[in-house]
Amino acid sequence: RPCPPPSSADSTGTHSLYTTYHGYEVMFHVSTMLPFTPRNPQQLLRKRHIGNDIVTIVFQEPGARPFSPRALRSHFQHVFLVVRVHEPGTPRTAYSVAVVRPEETPPFGPALAAGQRFLGGAGLRPFLLAKAINGENAAARGGRLGAMAARTRRQ
Repeated sequence: RPCPPPSSADSTGTHSLYTTYHGYEVMFHVSTMLPFTPRNPQQLLRKRHIGNDIVTIVFQEPGARPFSPRALRSHFQHVFLVVRVHEPGTPRTAYSVAVVRPEETPPFGPALAAGQRFLGGAGLRPFLLAKAINGENAAARGGRLGAMAARTRRQ
């Protein structure tokens, strides 16, 4: 859906992806849809959105190097859902998902069986949405985010 008209600085971009799932509203910060400044190696306008998200979905093409959350430094990113496509453009196209979370974030569903693949993407959307929502809730209960939330409630 289109975002509100951009400011003169266009610091948030003009479009984003949004959906609803079981009563939850979900907004996606898509890196390639956020403003890009050619002469700015830091790309702060992009980092400010994605770096403040608790759950990050990473899509990887075949042959991509393994994802490491250490490549990203943020106080807020706690859960990474890494999606890999296998045999794209064929009748056997399938997607696998890996979950990366700190030990302090409690496990959360839906369960993911070892080696599980989503053939043709069937069932991938509801799985990712449920996993992302539950991951954000789990991160809010554990570790630094849980401690910050408890402190805020006490105050």
